Amino acid sequence: MTTITRHIPRVSGFSAAHQDDIGLCVLAELDTAPGERWLSLFATRCEEAFSRHTSPDIRWVEGRIWFRVPSEELVPEFARLIVDAVNTAGRDEADEQAREVERARLLAQKAHDLDALLNGVNAALPEWMAGQHTA
Repeated sequence: MTTITRHIPRVSGFSAAHQDDIGLCVLAELDTAPGERWLSLFATRCEEAFSRHTSPDIRWVEGRIWFRVPSEELVPEFARLIVDAVNTAGRDEADEQAREVERARLLAQKAHDLDALLNGVNAALPEWMAGQHTA
């Protein structure tokens, strides 16, 4: 059985997008484009990681994570929280991939067991048919 796993994104760096009256806008670059499931996991993890901050503005923009930081002093903390959310979403994705592999293994085992059972049934078929009379 071949198992295909998806690469799990990691933060490869940060860059400034711009500054406005509301705060600093920062981009987090990822080393690979994430899938939809990872983005969903990341969103959940951001909600948890930023729970003590008032409605952080975090978006997925053109293949990068865009987030607004209200003050320069908070840039390191926000960046760390983004990295934590990315890494935790990655672990969640890896766990989900492992569960998929296990489900596939169990399904393959069930198919193998059914094949073995049907081989036994097919082996008994001539004996069962020997007692039958056709009209």
